[in-house]
Amino acid sequence: MDPNPQDVQAKQQAHFEKARKALLKFLNEKGGTLPLADLHDYSLNRYFVQHQAFSRLMETLVDEKLVDYDFAKVEATITPTGKTFAAS
Repeated sequence: MDPNPQDVQAKQQAHFEKARKALLKFLNEKGGTLPLADLHDYSLNRYFVQHQAFSRLMETLVDEKLVDYDFAKVEATITPTGKTFAAS
């Protein structure tokens, strides 16, 4: 019996949200600013978030103003809003 596509999508979305929050907590615990490579490694090794999904994850964090991204330094910095979100 094939799994219900809606159930699969709901599980994927729940995992994505868990990874987003965990990434913010990790960033905060590491001083608030990290190179993108460190965040990518963490998300890949801990939550199996591959490259394309990691890009989408980071885009949502930036779009929601949970992190600021410095293109010149290739670094992400958690925002006060991101800290609040990570603590919730």
